[in-house]
Formats: sequence, C-alpha cells, structure tokens
Amino acid sequence: MNPSARPPGDASRPLLAGLLPLLLAVTLLRGLVYLAVMPPWQHYDEPTHFEYVRLLAERKRLPQPGDYDLEMRREIAASMQAAGFYKDLGPQTLDFFSPNPPNIGITELTHPPLYYVLLALPQTLLLYQDVETQLYVGRLVSVLLYVVVVAAVYALTRELSPRRPGLALAAAGVVVFLPPVTDVMSSVNNDVGAAAAATLFLWATVRLLRRGPTFGRVAVLLLLAGTCALVKNTAGLVALSGLLVVAGSWLPVRRRWLPWALAGLVLLGLLIAAPDWQGYAAGWYGRGASAPLRQRTETPLGKFALVLSPEGEEHPATIAQELPPARGRPLAGQPATLGAWLKGTGEPGQQVELRVRDGAGVHAHRAALTAEWQFVSFTATVAPSSSTVEAAVAIPRGSPPGHLVYADGLILAAGAHGPQGAPQFADGGARRATWNGQEIGNLLHNGSAEAAWPGLPSWLLGAQMYRAEIQDVFHSILDLQRTAWVYPRELWILHKSFWGGFGWAHLWLPEPWFYALAALTLAAVAGVVLGLVRRGRGPAEVPAWKRRSWWALGLAVGVTAIGTLFHIHPTQPDISRDVKDIDFQCIRTGLFQLLRIIYPSLWRDAVKTSDDRDLHPFFCHAYGFEILRGGDMVFIQVRKKV
Repeated sequence: MNPSARPPGDASRPLLAGLLPLLLAVTLLRGLVYLAVMPPWQHYDEPTHFEYVRLLAERKRLPQPGDYDLEMRREIAASMQAAGFYKDLGPQTLDFFSPNPPNIGITELTHPPLYYVLLALPQTLLLYQDVETQLYVGRLVSVLLYVVVVAAVYALTRELSPRRPGLALAAAGVVVFLPPVTDVMSSVNNDVGAAAAATLFLWATVRLLRRGPTFGRVAVLLLLAGTCALVKNTAGLVALSGLLVVAGSWLPVRRRWLPWALAGLVLLGLLIAAPDWQGYAAGWYGRGASAPLRQRTETPLGKFALVLSPEGEEHPATIAQELPPARGRPLAGQPATLGAWLKGTGEPGQQVELRVRDGAGVHAHRAALTAEWQFVSFTATVAPSSSTVEAAVAIPRGSPPGHLVYADGLILAAGAHGPQGAPQFADGGARRATWNGQEIGNLLHNGSAEAAWPGLPSWLLGAQMYRAEIQDVFHSILDLQRTAWVYPRELWILHKSFWGGFGWAHLWLPEPWFYALAALTLAAVAGVVLGLVRRGRGPAEVPAWKRRSWWALGLAVGVTAIGTLFHIHPTQPDISRDVKDIDFQCIRTGLFQLLRIIYPSLWRDAVKTSDDRDLHPFFCHAYGFEILRGGDMVFIQVRKKV
C-alpha cells in the first residue's frame, strides 16, 4: 500500500463529524459533575493513589514500596474521617498521635509511575493548599484524560469504518454516557491513565495497519507502547499484543505464522523445562510460596509425603487444604474426623498439630512424634454456621529449628471414627478407605501428596501478580476443584459493575435493572456473533488490514478479560493464624461485592484497617467483619480469641 494514498471514505469530512466537539464538551461536563458530586476518597483506592501523587510532588523523586510521610498520612486520614469515610464502622479508633501512620488502604507504590508523574505536575503548585483541593485538582487531570479517551475511541472507530461516522459517534457515546465509566474516569486512579494510553495505542495500531508504515506512524506507535508500559502493567500487555500483530503483518504472506509458532515453542519449552514438578502437592497450600511442601521419601502410601519445617525455614510450617463449599457445607453441625500418618526426625519432644478450622474457630489436636510413622486422628464437631471446612497440619510455634515433620495419607471424613484404628486406603491416591470396618470417601483431595502442581522457576518466585506472589496466583488458578464455582458469580459482579456500580461500590442500581441489562448484553453478544458468521459466509472479502486490526483488538480484549477474570486469585486458605490468639490486621480478599453475594452473612463484627495480609473469603465469613470500603480490595481487622 502506498503510505501517502488516502483510503476510500476520507475524501470529504462527513457532516456527522461536526458533532464530535459537542460530544467532547459533554464528556468534559459530565466528568466535572461527577468530580464535584462524588465525596472525597469515595473512588476505588483513591486515598493511596493520591498518596503516590503527593509523595512525588513533595519529594521530587520516585517513591519506593514502603515509603510514607507520617504527616501526610495523618492529613489524608483526617480528611477521610471528616468526609464520613468511616461512618459505617462504628466508633473510630484512628490515633493521630501515634508514631505509626494511620492506614488509608493498600499501597499503590508498586505501580509504574507515569500517570502519577502527570498528576504530580500541577500538585507542585498546590503544596500549601488543603488536601481536598489537591485531590480535586488530581481528579480534574483525570477528567481531561477522559476526554482524550473519548476522542481516541472516536478516531479508532473511524479508522476501522471510515464510511460510517455514525458508528464512531455511537462508540464514543457509549464511553461518554455509561455512568460507571464516568465514575472511574473522574477519580484519582491509574486505571484512568491505562485507559487513555491503551486506547491511543490501539488507535495508532489500527491507523498504521490501515494506512501503511511510515517513520512517523511507527515512532508514534512505539512511543505509545512505552507509555502503556509506564502507566500500568495491564496496558503494557495490551501494547505487547498489538506489537505482535503489527510485527506479524510485516512478514511475507507465507511466513506470517512464524511469530506465533515461535511464541508457542518458547511457551511450550518453558512449561516443560522451567517448572519444578516435584515440590508442590496439588490442592495443598503452605505459608511461603517459594518453600516446597512435597518430598519423595519412604511413606505408608505411595512415594511422596508432605513435609514441614519449623518457622518455615526450608519448608512451610503449616500446610492446609480448604474443602470446596459443595463438600464442606454438608459437614455443618456434624462431627468430622481428621487423620494422618505422621513422622518426625526422632528428636525428643517433637510435636505436631492437626487442625480443623470452621466458621466458629479452630479445633486442634497435638501429638508427639517419633522417627517412625504413626497414624493420628481426632474428631471435631463443625459449627452449624460453617460454609466449608479447612484441614491443616502445623508445627507449633517455638519448636526447635531443623526438625522436619512428614505427613502422608491425610483423610477427612464425615462422622466420628475412633483413634484406635488406621484407615485402609483402597488406592495410592487416598481417595477411598475402609475405616473401622466402614467404607468412606476422603473429603480431602490428594491426601497422599502423589499428585503435583508445577512450581515456577526460581527466578520467578519473588515476582508479584495481583499484589501477591505469582506462584500463589498460579496454584490458585490451577485449583479448579475448589475455585471454579467462583467464576459464574464473579461474572455477575463484573456485569453489575459495568452497568451500575458507583462510589467504590457503595451505590448500585436496583437489582431488577441488572436482569434487564443482562438480556441487553446477551442480545448484543448474539448480534456480534451473528454478524461475524454472516460476514464469514458472505461474498465480500475483508481487507487484510482490517483482519489484522480485529486481531489486535481481539487480543487486547482477551488479555484484559483474562486478567480481570483471574483477579479474584489467589484464593488460597489463610494459614498464618495461631490457634491460641488471632489478631489479624488488614486482609486482602477478592472482589468485595463477590464476597457479599457468596457470603451474605459476612457482616457481623465491626473492624478497622491495618497492615496488609492475605485471607480467603471463607475466613472472613468465619470470623465476621464489616466492610470498610468496596472495590477490588477489602481492608479489615479481625480480633478473636479461639
């Protein structure tokens, strides 16, 4: 294609294009209204996003994870309290005279800095203004980026369908008039920068594919790709997918499959060669994702056993498995027996605990160990309110270092089974057994540790994903037996958030609206599918540039959709609590509204925020909490003696 040639449809400016300035003016007006109406701090993670901006503006350097300014934290927390941020949490316990900074949410300092640098520029002129003024100026910059997004959506659609300017206006109008989009785009949040950078990049990608490469177009594309990477990792993945499509389009026709084949071979090689296929037992979680919890040894059952070490030195100090709700819920109010073959290293006084955790607390049984395998079991009555149960093996705190504990043939069964006899397993996987003459099924998955999950290579073990260790996320995704039931509920929450969730998920449309909107969404999806089928069967040939453009857009949507769907992970059991005294500070869970639907009885004890910890939603249910704020992260404090 001649780069200087104007594609068909560009000969004259359509009359409808004159409506674009009006649409942009409406975008600005809507953004300003939302900016002013929404109370301070009532956007997703806005306090900590704003803190990032303030640290940049005041220190004139990039902050590092863990950085904070005590006076700044106190000022933001005082503003949050004055704005009624904590009003639903009962009596406030914020201590503004404490040497410890008040907690205002989960830190955002791990994000790329470009969006925050942009917002920090006007903040340098406002260092002596009150914090609310600074916040609203930051929101104003986001609103201006919102206008950029609308213009980019219009330009992108015009490139795809140059003869249909009305379609471009309709696409931009959806972005303008969809209320939750305006709500997010008028906040201090790096999602605003990611939306602007990714949309501009996709426009530049389609423009280059349609009009052909020139130095200027390639330079703009690469500049926007770098911008995406410096704004947010999600936008960086969108840019990477678009660059792959562009690079593939420049190969000769007969070799355009080459980059995909090479990428597939590299991925296959990594899957085969890089992971550790021995150290991680499927279905079991240990404190410390990098610590292997499975070892080949002489065992009563099979060839592998779970392995623990005190204080999590070489191996986890606690290993746990949570039952899927479908298996755990029937145990509510009933006796259940947990047993395991256990062995120590022969040191005097070596002990281990078997634990059953339910909706009311922890039932524990401590046993002395020897250098020989012995079967230990105990029976506990599960609390009637429990929605599921967790089984765990743990080395008590204070145990001498270096003394390993091995566990094999773990079994959790409904009913009371006396400790006088060990179960006779029917197979090496410990799925079924005869226990005291009774045929039973093992409620635990992989009780003999024979099945393994792949562990990531050592150079990836410290990497973070969704603010958690990437191996935690990886194993949680693989644990479909326990987590697959979450996805349909998550999709419903995403549907509601797309159409009618506002103000950090404090405000929602009435529930019946979402059913009507679900029908509209399904009709739209069906229309897209039908259109693609008809186009595939029709005689008209789609231009090559348009096919490549749809590939780029499809990959971008796929990358963001998969990332969003998996954002609920990790959902592994919480195993960091001591049996004697539970004192949790801030806990990260999945999507707050997802928990609200799955566990409607969550709201019991008033709690407050503190430092970051991980907790599975079940244990939020078990110990009760009040929502401090909605959105992707929930910060709570739980204090309970058990």
